Amino acid sequence: MQLEQEIIAQEMQKMEHEPLMPMEKKLIIWSLSIGVASLVLLYWVSATFFPAAHGV
Repeated sequence: MQLEQEIIAQEMQKMEHEPLMPMEKKLIIWSLSIGVASLVLLYWVSATFFPAAHGV
């Protein structure tokens, strides 16, 4: 097990850094935006339709 980890570590050190492609950046931004928007929307729905759960 230790030998495998050392081999993997050596191979990772040999790898070059690859920057993200523009499309990958757009996908990350879209995913985060959809996630944040969903959280806001679900909180609003929860506060509007279930106000007792929010202490109001």
